[in-house]
Amino acid sequence: MRCPHWGQAYSTPGTPKSCTPLGGFSMRRTAFWFVIGLATLGLAVGLVSAQSTGAEILVNRDGVNVRLFPAIGAEVLGFVDAGWRAPATGRSPDNQWIRIDFNGEEGWIGFPVINLFGDINALPVADPRSIPYGGFEAPRSGISSASSPVSGKLQLSGLRVRGGPSRAYPVLANAPRYTIFSLTGRTINNAWIQVNFEGTLGWVATQYVEIQNGASILELPVDGVVADQAAISDATAEDYEATLRFLLDRVDLAQPSLDAIRGIWTTIALGDLATCGPFPARPTDYNIPNPLFAAYFPTLDPIQRLFNDAMANIRTSIDLWLEVCQQPQPQRGVVGQATVTGALEAVNLADQQVAELRQRLNELLPPALEIGPDQCLFTYQGASDVLPVIGFNQIVRSTFEPSTPVVGFCFDANAGQTLRFEFLQVSGNATPRMSVTLFDNPTAFIANGLAVAGEDYLSVGPIIINTTGRYLLIISHDDDFLNEPLTSDFALLISDVTGATVAGPTLFIDPNTGDVTRTDPFVPPVATPLPGIPTPVVVCPSLTLTCEFLVTCEFAQACLAAGNTSLDPDGNGIPCPNLCPGG
Repeated sequence: MRCPHWGQAYSTPGTPKSCTPLGGFSMRRTAFWFVIGLATLGLAVGLVSAQSTGAEILVNRDGVNVRLFPAIGAEVLGFVDAGWRAPATGRSPDNQWIRIDFNGEEGWIGFPVINLFGDINALPVADPRSIPYGGFEAPRSGISSASSPVSGKLQLSGLRVRGGPSRAYPVLANAPRYTIFSLTGRTINNAWIQVNFEGTLGWVATQYVEIQNGASILELPVDGVVADQAAISDATAEDYEATLRFLLDRVDLAQPSLDAIRGIWTTIALGDLATCGPFPARPTDYNIPNPLFAAYFPTLDPIQRLFNDAMANIRTSIDLWLEVCQQPQPQRGVVGQATVTGALEAVNLADQQVAELRQRLNELLPPALEIGPDQCLFTYQGASDVLPVIGFNQIVRSTFEPSTPVVGFCFDANAGQTLRFEFLQVSGNATPRMSVTLFDNPTAFIANGLAVAGEDYLSVGPIIINTTGRYLLIISHDDDFLNEPLTSDFALLISDVTGATVAGPTLFIDPNTGDVTRTDPFVPPVATPLPGIPTPVVVCPSLTLTCEFLVTCEFAQACLAAGNTSLDPDGNGIPCPNLCPGG
């Protein structure tokens, strides 16, 4: 069974282990995707938009947030005012949020700012962070061999393929520009299209897809087709970082409640009057999903305990005020000293816990990184770095130092391209290793080369690219026994040699200028048969190369025969004494 390239996704009980996707990386936008089975949920999940339940919501106040997924702190899609009505299309597992269609995208509104007309239990259980679109019983994303006579093309740009028709669903794959894929379904409002991209069934926004051959989106079935198997994933470093950021956002949201209740109890302790209502919002606990919690237990367990203790103390101080306001009060609203003392103790403890929580979370989170148009964000095992994106046939200069024995670069390649990678050390003592790997799976090496100790030149390839996408080029120093400080000034070159004959180095130091330069791999080289050996033909890679950069005596002889007399300074007809005996 061939497995597609996934990002993060879902898991169901009994899923085969042979197609577990590798965690993907994106540009600082991370969805929460965790392995949660039906047995854990204990819930029945089903279809969403295609089946009408008859339930409806009515917003009962102004300025209500519509959020991207069912959680306080989730991105706000927009606002609605009192009197706004919409059909209810789903409910969160805890029955605290209702899903609606909001401007062509799934939106969520929480109780108690809405009135629900209809049976909440008739609504399907949903949560884009943990439940696939359509539910585990009939997932509308995952592994699939489904095809369709209707196809679409990404004419203008690449696009993320998501696990459902909303930005809250996980990114299952990244389809590059000019991709053509089968279209297998649509949402009822036609805002999203279900596609099959290289065996991954997912969803993309309709506005970015050019439907081919005059077909109509209305030919596609609403809610699409069912996947052969829901996508599966393990907890990744990206989940970990996103969870830390989510907890930090939740702390920021709880701060106004803490400030408000501190002010109320301080006013009462000073002997002044405090008016009942409006009451501060009561922050809720957060339980990190088990797969991620288990993977990072030593770090996340104390963070979760501290977070929930802080939220509990804020709620305690608010609940004491609610209780006071529900009781008949003596004249002038006097509150018992024990109640005031208990409330202030809870507030002070929450203050300390919130400050400690912020400090811990900020220490664990990497600094915010600004990504430029010629840069990419690489994240692996909880660490992130901004790397340059380099092109083909362009010389790139870089350095090694004792503190930086490894450097990395991103490059984009298309399926079918033939590439060659060259390293040339201008000065220094490094022993270079070059490795090429998939950007989304940095441990799956597709090429690897190590220079001989003392050699300044290393070539890897040519290699044929099998999959269109982004790749990672890693250059490292590979000598653990170096007895002096590491230093190196070097040049790199990725050559697109599709259709070209590669004979020798194309990256070298110009003997006249001392600059690093290259030959054009597409310029037909000068062919010179060796005397007495008609085949194979040995060609001179460049007439400007010196003996230092010619790798064999045959190449040196070919270049001498082609006219590079500088290779034979004594004129005896034998070039390069370092390569050819008697030279």
